[in-house]
Amino acid sequence: MLDERGAQHEDLKALVQAQFAPVAQAYVTSRTHALGGDLARLVALAALTGDEVVLDVATGGGHMALALAPFVRHVIASDLTLAMLHAARDHLVAQGFDRVSYVRCEAERLPCAPASLDLVCCRVAAHHFADVQAFVTGAAQALRAGGRLLISDHIGLEDPELDAFMDRFERWRDPSHVRAYSYRAWHSFCATAGLEVVHQEDDPREPYQFAEWTARIGMPVAEREALEHWLLAAPARLREPFALTVEDGRVVSLRGHFGLIMARKPFI
Repeated sequence: MLDERGAQHEDLKALVQAQFAPVAQAYVTSRTHALGGDLARLVALAALTGDEVVLDVATGGGHMALALAPFVRHVIASDLTLAMLHAARDHLVAQGFDRVSYVRCEAERLPCAPASLDLVCCRVAAHHFADVQAFVTGAAQALRAGGRLLISDHIGLEDPELDAFMDRFERWRDPSHVRAYSYRAWHSFCATAGLEVVHQEDDPREPYQFAEWTARIGMPVAEREALEHWLLAAPARLREPFALTVEDGRVVSLRGHFGLIMARKPFI
């Protein structure tokens, strides 16, 4: 029998799958996901030798797995949503990569043997996880000594008002958005799991193009219009940090806040 926390976890899993299964192909073709500058930056940070076994958690359209595949021995691409995993597999196969395995699993319950991986990556997905600490702890257990955890994600803000505003528009657009965690929170997650954060940097991405951003997730028209009106009505002190652009009374674009984090498992 599930306790309240377990029931909430199951509800979130169901919401994530319901949210992303119908739009899986849109995430394969999304320019934002396919061409983001963080892909090359993450590969560079990984400092790959060609012999690594890598796990890409919550692979989505498979873009991180695809970026890593030419430079490592083997990639394991995982996702909770089966339709996403199928879309990612079709995408990578079409690109000619066969050194990839696919596994459906929760990020909090990685099916990997202890000390079996050299690198765990998670790109723009951790904000959907029900228990980020469980994910980081599981990743740490699966990493070999000296292995690394690479994260690219929304990053929470230290200013509570700005953080709450960002959380509201991200969650409104995507109800499966749980939380954007601050760098301080990521340091805590990693330290608890026995990992040391060795690098972090802001990732100044291109703005969200409002029409495409809301359409990609399949946001209903009424909700999209309600979100737009709410953004337009927000005070300047909240709108300006997110570079809200308005033309002819319509929201054209806005920025999220993203960052990259690398943590390492000690040798001792």
